[in-house]
Amino acid sequence: MLAADKLLLESRIARGAVQLKWKEFGLHHLNLTTVGTQAAVMAGFSITALIEFAPSPDANRALLFLFWTSNMVSLACNILCVATTTMLSVYGSSLSTRGADGSMVRAVDGLYALRRRVFALFWAGVVSVLVASVFGIWILFGGPEATFLTVVLVATIAALIRAKIHVASLFR
Repeated sequence: MLAADKLLLESRIARGAVQLKWKEFGLHHLNLTTVGTQAAVMAGFSITALIEFAPSPDANRALLFLFWTSNMVSLACNILCVATTTMLSVYGSSLSTRGADGSMVRAVDGLYALRRRVFALFWAGVVSVLVASVFGIWILFGGPEATFLTVVLVATIAALIRAKIHVASLFR
């Protein structure tokens, strides 16, 4: 009887541990897919800039180069973010549900390990699209209008950085 009770207790503990890991997996999965979705939206902004931005033929070539470079960095970072979150979602879900014993822990650890890379790609994409906007403003306007709008965008970048640091500090 004692052996059966011990086996039952061990079984309940193991089931509880798997349920806890499943909840943790769901949390990481939701967070990463949310970031991936937002990165897809940001990639759309970069694609739109590729298609719609039509500078005048006499536009400053250095500013054009900086605009297109920062736009391509944004597109690349956001596409990498989307691809990474998609792979994490597909492979992580598959491993967690169909893998051998201990697979749930490996899946959760994998999502957790790559979250910083996903967030870094996302933030690089966001900042790059704002930087591209600064160069686009100088290409289109120049003068006092461009100066004012640059101040607005630089303030936005600074506010984003402050908000990221503040929010991250709340959850440490």
